[in-house]
Amino acid sequence: MSGTRAFLVRRLIALLVVAAVAVAALLAAYYGVSRNSRAVSDESTPAILQVAAATDALSQSYRTAELSLGGSTSDVEGLGENYRDALSTANQNLAQAVKSTTGGTSAGQSLLTIAGLVSSYSDIIEQAYVNRTNNDLRDAYLSYAETMLKRHGDGILARLKKIQDRQFALLDQQTSFGWLLGCAWWVLVPVLFGTLAVLLVRTQRFLRHRFRRLVNPWLVAATALLISVVPLAVFTNQTQDRLVSARHSLHQTGIGRNGGPTAKKVAHVMRDTRWRADAVGYIPLGGAVLAALILIGLQPRIDEYRFQSR
Repeated sequence: MSGTRAFLVRRLIALLVVAAVAVAALLAAYYGVSRNSRAVSDESTPAILQVAAATDALSQSYRTAELSLGGSTSDVEGLGENYRDALSTANQNLAQAVKSTTGGTSAGQSLLTIAGLVSSYSDIIEQAYVNRTNNDLRDAYLSYAETMLKRHGDGILARLKKIQDRQFALLDQQTSFGWLLGCAWWVLVPVLFGTLAVLLVRTQRFLRHRFRRLVNPWLVAATALLISVVPLAVFTNQTQDRLVSARHSLHQTGIGRNGGPTAKKVAHVMRDTRWRADAVGYIPLGGAVLAALILIGLQPRIDEYRFQSR
């Protein structure tokens, strides 16, 4: 094998290997951010709002029940419409939260346990109403219901807070750039694509000198294709900004009472991230085109030395 052919073969292998590693690094780095946009929008946001709404509704249910039972119209109005609405809201949100995959199996089991406790809690409130004319018995049932709801550590609200804390911990992971993604975007991807660009430029200079041809259009196209990493980096930065904004919205106080507006705010912030996330599918395609351009650009030059005498 001639020296030129051996050099070109080695250069082709080097270009293809570096291109493959660079594209793989880009795919992992881009997917690492883009996948979280769907998780935050479709999973974490509704799950967090459902648990927050259930927590707020249960607290409201006890306050309204206590006021109703202490009022003079409890014989006529019963526990009141506000109590029934609050309890219904809590049960509906708990039922929706159970269906969520956020927090895993353990969170789902905990929510089922909480749903059972809420049923018992409502039965105790009903007993307080049944015994509304007996102040001591009524107050005893109310105290028991309050303890079940607010007991530190294993009360209903404490259990919901533990689930909410796990949800927020997961949200923070999903919306954090992290050192691994930072290393990929600020070190690995630039170094690999920079190395590939240098190799392509030096290869074109060699071909121009050795074969006396002004340009190799295939390698020029391959070099130009590397520029596509720039808009992908911009998309990643924009997606990350929106993830952080969504996290701030969900960490605000009062989201249990303002679930609808909060959900709309997060949806508005995240509305442009889906098509950016879909761009991840074009990275492997771009890698295949890049490899094809390199191969088409160099293989004919290698073939010119196929029948060199030994």
